[in-house]
Amino acid sequence: MKKYFALMLTILLLASIFITYIPVAASNPVTLRFSWWGDDTRHKATLEAIKLFEAKYPNIKIKPEYAGWTGYQDKQTTQIAGGTAADVMQINWNWLPEYSRDGNGFYDLNQVAKEVGLENFTKAMLDTGTVKGKLNAIPVALTGRVFYFNKTIYDKFGVPVPKTWNDLLYAPAKFAYGYYPIDLSAYDAWLLAMTYVEQRTGKQFISNDGKLVFTQDDIRVGLMFYKNLIDRKVAETIQVRTSEGGNSLTPVAQLPSFLDGKYAGIFEWTSAINKSASPLAEKKMEMVCGYLPKVAGFKDSGAIIKPSMMFAINKNCKYAKEAAMFLNFILSDPAGAKAMGTNRGIPVSKAGLEALKAGGQITGLEYEGIQYLIANPGVQLSPYTENAKLQSVYQQTIEQLSYGKLNVDGAAKYMYDNVQTVLKQIVK
Repeated sequence: MKKYFALMLTILLLASIFITYIPVAASNPVTLRFSWWGDDTRHKATLEAIKLFEAKYPNIKIKPEYAGWTGYQDKQTTQIAGGTAADVMQINWNWLPEYSRDGNGFYDLNQVAKEVGLENFTKAMLDTGTVKGKLNAIPVALTGRVFYFNKTIYDKFGVPVPKTWNDLLYAPAKFAYGYYPIDLSAYDAWLLAMTYVEQRTGKQFISNDGKLVFTQDDIRVGLMFYKNLIDRKVAETIQVRTSEGGNSLTPVAQLPSFLDGKYAGIFEWTSAINKSASPLAEKKMEMVCGYLPKVAGFKDSGAIIKPSMMFAINKNCKYAKEAAMFLNFILSDPAGAKAMGTNRGIPVSKAGLEALKAGGQITGLEYEGIQYLIANPGVQLSPYTENAKLQSVYQQTIEQLSYGKLNVDGAAKYMYDNVQTVLKQIVK
C-alpha cells in the first residue's frame, strides 16, 4: 500500500510539471480599483473587458476609475504621494523615472510572473518597464513616429509620396500656393529634427540615465534642418499655424488647413493616426503611411519607438496576485484582448495580438506604421525625453526660431543650455 501511494504521488508530481498554469481566484471576495484615462471608446471597451473578467472570476470585483487625459497625471501624482492610488493603474512610460527612480515605486511584477503571464512578452518589451532590475510596469502596446501623407492631395499635384528627405524638400515646387507637404507643431518639429540627427549620428538625444548626449552642434544641425523645411515651404511657420486657432501644440486634426487638405502630411504617433485620418476619409481623402525618409549612408533609421502606455500595480496592493490575473486577462486572454481592442495601440502580448489577428482587428495605418518601426529600429528613446519641463524647452526653442527671435546658432545654444539645466533638476 505504501508503495502504491508513493507511486501515485510521484505520478501526480510529474503530471503537475506538464500542466499549463491557470490562475485561480481567491476564495474570498476581493475588490480592486483600476484607474485609466481615455476617450469614450476606450472607456466602453475597458468596461466590457471588466465585465467579462468578473464573469470568469466571480470573487474578484473591479472598481473602475476613469476620466479624460486633462488633469489625470496631476491626480495620479497626488494619489501616489498620499498612498491612495488605485490597485491597478494605467501609466505613461516616461512616468517611471518620476515615480520610481529606485525601482520601488510600483509592485515588482516579477513576483507574480505566472499570474500576469510574462511569457507573452519579449525581454525587450519587459525591459522598457524594468527599473533597477524590478519590473515596475508592463507595456500595453508600442507606438512610434512615422510620416502619413494625404495621397489624394499629392496625386492632385502629381507629386509622388516622399521616400527621401530630398523628395520632401523639393515637393513644394509642385504644390499650389497655400498647400504644404507636411504640418509641424512645435513639438513635432523637434522630434523630427531629433530623428534627422539620430539618423546621421546614431546617437541618442538623451541617454537612458538622463544625460544629454547630443552636442550643441548636433542640436544646431537639427534646428538648421527644421529651418530649411520652413524656408522651403515644406511646412508652415508656427505663427501662421497658430493663427488658425489654439497654439503651437494644437493637434493637427483641429486645424482647418489640415481638414481641407492644405497640410498634406503629418509626422505622427502610430497610435494616434486614426484620429487624424478618420475626418479626412469622410471627405474622400486617402491617408497612406510614408514611413521615414532616408539618405544613403546614414548610420541609423532614427525611428522613435516606445510603449504607448503601460499598466502597473500599486506597490501597496493587498491582492497583487489577483491584480496580476486581471492584467493577464485584459492583455492576453483572448476574450479580454478582443474586448479591449486596439484603442490603446497594437498589443505587444503574443497571445493578445494573435487573438486580435484572428478576429480581423489588426489592420490599417497604425499597423503598417508599427510594423515598419519594428523592422527598422532606431536608437532607444530615453524616458526622460518626454519630461514636461523638457517639452517646454523644445517648444520655446522652435517658437523662437520660427518667429525669428533667435537664429539657428542662438536657438541651438538656448536648447543645449536649458536641456542640461532641466536634466540637473529632474535626474537625482
